[in-house]
Amino acid sequence: MGSARRVVLGLGSNLGDRFGTLRAAVEALGADPDLEVLRESPRYESPPAGGPPQGDYVNAAVLLATSLPAREILARTLAVERSLGRTRPDAVRWGPRTIDIDVLWIEGEPVAEPDLEVPHPRLCERAFALRPLLDVAPDACDPRTAQPYAALPAASAPIRRLGEA
Repeated sequence: MGSARRVVLGLGSNLGDRFGTLRAAVEALGADPDLEVLRESPRYESPPAGGPPQGDYVNAAVLLATSLPAREILARTLAVERSLGRTRPDAVRWGPRTIDIDVLWIEGEPVAEPDLEVPHPRLCERAFALRPLLDVAPDACDPRTAQPYAALPAASAPIRRLGEA
């Protein structure tokens, strides 16, 4: 493994105990000896981005330090999702889910693989992902362009903040 770097994961839930599920996801990530949880964002509530009619999401971000490769970070996030009842592929694309964990950003490391793209391909346009990311990593920049995420329009878009972790 290489040296540790910062990683931001986006978390979302719109089924069941949304807050409890996010808490359980962060606890599971923190229990992994190769993932150090450094910070959690406040929670935000937002309508779903596409898909069938469904309830609002509670979203958050978690800042990690890890030396794991991107593919292994994804594998561990998928394992946490499974442990919390998520089944992939989803029955309905962009449908409701108990938990969704996305690798939003890896410091200084773009990834372009068929099933893993980092930074997340829609990060720059989604306030529900970008705002929590900036709460935990306010200096984060796009690793491909060096553009600060804080300068993007979605960084100041209105979104309902629910409170601290």
